Amino acid sequence: MPDGAEKTDLISAIEAARDGLSPKLQAIARFALDDPESFVRNTSREICATLGASEPTLIRFCQSFGHSGLSDFRIALALSYAHHARGGLFEPLHHDRRQVNVTQKRAIAAAAVTLIAGDRSLLIDNGSTAECFAAALAGVGPLTIMTTGLPVAQAALAHGRHEVMLTGGRIRPNALALTGRVVETVLASMRFDTFVMGADSVDPETGLSTFREDEAHVTLAMVEAAARVIVLADRTKLRKPSLHRICGLDRVDTLVTDLAPDDPLVAQIEARGVCVLPAQMEETTP
Repeated sequence: MPDGAEKTDLISAIEAARDGLSPKLQAIARFALDDPESFVRNTSREICATLGASEPTLIRFCQSFGHSGLSDFRIALALSYAHHARGGLFEPLHHDRRQVNVTQKRAIAAAAVTLIAGDRSLLIDNGSTAECFAAALAGVGPLTIMTTGLPVAQAALAHGRHEVMLTGGRIRPNALALTGRVVETVLASMRFDTFVMGADSVDPETGLSTFREDEAHVTLAMVEAAARVIVLADRTKLRKPSLHRICGLDRVDTLVTDLAPDDPLVAQIEARGVCVLPAQMEETTP
């Protein structure tokens, strides 16, 4: 990995490493720095056609900065751009989010399901981890569920036992999620047992934040509409640069994560009054 290649500040890492890369990798670096939105939005085939590069070369470029592949790299690029621009103009695609850390997200979702015994109503966030949570609700309930996520609603409906509602609002096509004042208006008159949410950044000091300002407002309205808040976040979401702030950790009851129980960050989060539930990861044979 090039010197200084930190996932939390990918743009700085690319700038620092660019001159030491091969000509083909330098061309990819220029594209990522000069037109990061196209880099995030275009398919790998379109990126390679633009640059005259092969897909293995593109993947090798992403891996050289410590990322598993293109999806992981593009999420980090969007996050880094949002941080440098002091407010992101674009967010990662839903497709990329679904490709990253799938095993961890499923384990976090399974652990979170154990927390909702006795609940009758759930408010569920949008996002890939929330989708995994909805997919894990086969053996509980029946529940009344409201969500801003279209894939989340589909996953919950597939069990055939839950009453599922959408909040209404404008659809954000890149995230397949509902947003806008309609969502806030609907939630203002409702009360749920638990809100299960994700966040693009979880930090002990700055709290929870997300790429878009409108999503931050909607998510805060969801926090305020529930008696309890459970946050689902794999370790890649922790200690990321702060974006549009949703709320502080004082509004969170439980964080479900794949951090090891003895990770120093667990103690820092618990010091904020948050219960941390480690997800049990399945061991894989070599």
